[in-house]
Amino acid sequence: MTMHDELGAQMMAGAQSEEPGESTRRRIVNLLIVYFLLLIFEGTLRKWVLPSYGQWLFFVRDPIVLVIYWLALRGSLLPWRSPLLAVGVGFAFLGFLMIGVQAAGVASGIAKWPILAVYGWRNYFLYIPLPFVIARVVRERDLQRFTKIALVLAIPIAMLVLMQFRASPDAPINVGFGATAAQQYHGLTVDVNHTRPSGPFTSDVGQKEFTVTTLALLLAMWIAPARRRLIKPVLLIVATCALLTCLAVSGSRGAILASAVVVAAAVASGPFVRSSGTSARAVLLPALLVLAAVLLYPIVFPEGYATFMNRWTEAQMAELQTFHGGLLGRALYSFYDFTFLFGDTPLPGYGMGLAGDAALTLGVVIPGFHGWAESDWARHIVDLGPIVGVAFILYRVALVAWLGGVCLTGARRVGSQLPLLLFASCALDLLSGELTGNGVVNGFAWLFSGLSLAAAGFGSQEVAEPSPSRLTAGAVQPFPNLMR
Repeated sequence: MTMHDELGAQMMAGAQSEEPGESTRRRIVNLLIVYFLLLIFEGTLRKWVLPSYGQWLFFVRDPIVLVIYWLALRGSLLPWRSPLLAVGVGFAFLGFLMIGVQAAGVASGIAKWPILAVYGWRNYFLYIPLPFVIARVVRERDLQRFTKIALVLAIPIAMLVLMQFRASPDAPINVGFGATAAQQYHGLTVDVNHTRPSGPFTSDVGQKEFTVTTLALLLAMWIAPARRRLIKPVLLIVATCALLTCLAVSGSRGAILASAVVVAAAVASGPFVRSSGTSARAVLLPALLVLAAVLLYPIVFPEGYATFMNRWTEAQMAELQTFHGGLLGRALYSFYDFTFLFGDTPLPGYGMGLAGDAALTLGVVIPGFHGWAESDWARHIVDLGPIVGVAFILYRVALVAWLGGVCLTGARRVGSQLPLLLFASCALDLLSGELTGNGVVNGFAWLFSGLSLAAAGFGSQEVAEPSPSRLTAGAVQPFPNLMR
């Protein structure tokens, strides 16, 4: 047999051994990588590259998601047996009907409402199937790709964040190159001289999402046994410094508290995940990281430390005057403030998308509405009405409870903290964060909920549940232990 014939035989054998739908699976994973990169750099395009098209670039990720759905449907990769997916799709169809009803109500008098209706439906329902697709197609080697991309990008993003903190809040590095004020992105400030850095995003909210989710990936790598770490030690160390830099000059209490949730999840996961010493590392490594950060913060970043502490003190004093319990009272307020809107809100709601960030950006005023929907649960009442709004709130609660259970069970099965850490990085956004009010929060929450399912092995169990005989015979499980 010639070398050519032997090579051809090997290629044919490889093609025959390839599992059905593998080509489609790889295409979807590649599109998910593109989606992840667009999620990070969408703000870069809107602020500095094409500021005149900022409003339209908001939807730049949506065609990618639609192609993913089309490929998933062709490859039968949607687990329709999942009740939460079925209910979510049902909400999507109900949303179309509600827009038709709302078009004859209060929303009919708002000239900009049609585009807000598209924006609102997209934020509420378009991404619900995405985590279920991710769970079916993402494998361990794909999680490696997501992790490496995030950790590598954290390094230049930290440099950008540091420059933004030191620059004037009105400098182009912060607000972009838009020719008019409407095309610029003026974010929140820590004080008169310092902005809350937004990194490559249009606001500090996006930077917070990137920092917290990347921190989850980073901690999972540190906790994993050395022989199972997917990242070289040099990159882990540099990426750790980069993320701590982002937090040090963030000026955001939300970023610090969300990061604390991820660290707490890492420590708490120790008793639940027992594999090759990971229990001890899950407690010791995060504790050492936090201790080092606390000790070095005022020394390495004295300006960032001073401005953040002043911001924290001022905000705490303001919250004590408004909420019982200060910061805790404000956090709990978002879980019941929606009830104050029941009496004045029309049964079908005011109009889809009218309570989101886009409505504020466009300066839209809702006729007859004199309240303020600050939390996402309150937005549901304004957008969907009291009945459907409460139903969607309950859907979010059920989704988070189910996702937490899957990740806990999966973490025990695969012997890895990764499912729990990824869950911790997105759970608050899925529960009561700005999931439907902010496009970047929406993108990160649905993406990382899917990655947490994939890390827990949920999708691979749907594809093929191995029989006991295969396991005892030493057959390879459909989703190998990630970090053991």
